Amino acid sequence: MLGFVFDVDDTLYEQIVPFRDAYNKLFKHKVDIEKLYCLSRYYSEVKYEDSRNGNMTVDEYHIYRVKQAANDLNIILSDEEALNFQKEYKKNQGRLEMTELTKSILDYSLGNNIKLAVITNGPSDHQWSKVKVLGVENWIHKDNIIVSGDLGINKPDKRIFEHAEKKLNLNKNKLFFIGDSLENDVIGANNADWNIIWINRYNQKLPKDVKVYKEVKNNEELFLELKKIVKESL
Repeated sequence: MLGFVFDVDDTLYEQIVPFRDAYNKLFKHKVDIEKLYCLSRYYSEVKYEDSRNGNMTVDEYHIYRVKQAANDLNIILSDEEALNFQKEYKKNQGRLEMTELTKSILDYSLGNNIKLAVITNGPSDHQWSKVKVLGVENWIHKDNIIVSGDLGINKPDKRIFEHAEKKLNLNKNKLFFIGDSLENDVIGANNADWNIIWINRYNQKLPKDVKVYKEVKNNEELFLELKKIVKESL
């Protein structure tokens, strides 16, 4: 039996959609939204540990990542503007939807007796609210939805993967982690000796010392790859 374990953000939904909508509502500056989004994700990861361990307040963390990303594109935002953006972005995340393609991927997996799970980084309440809005529990049992904020362990720490491994009761070579983050998902799965399918939506460069089972660009390519994995396992 195989196990497919999914990240949430930019995997079960595209995080750039609520980000773009928040920006377009609040700001008039013309900007490459994809670049701004990717920069905000980068700065989010830079200070994630500081936000988690209390060295930064939540508001300081949100202000930092938006202001730094905007500054790199020659846009100067005040603390108030950055915080207002975060509030609008969070509001948009309350209206998240999976695409029909993503639903089909999960339907297909269940129909082929694949064990499913989620590992997602973030504060417990925030990540669980996204899980609820997306309807993840229609496919994945709550016990197999692992939120770092509940454990005090974050990807790329291999212990969070080992926690999922015990729940699914599968060998490492039967486990495939599906995620977008190079730092958290790809390196995390490498740390745990899992197979990693990397959804590289924004054409990042893979370091030479990091391996992936398969790199895909979008969920269309992901679905084809998962079907291939299932077929080869029969």
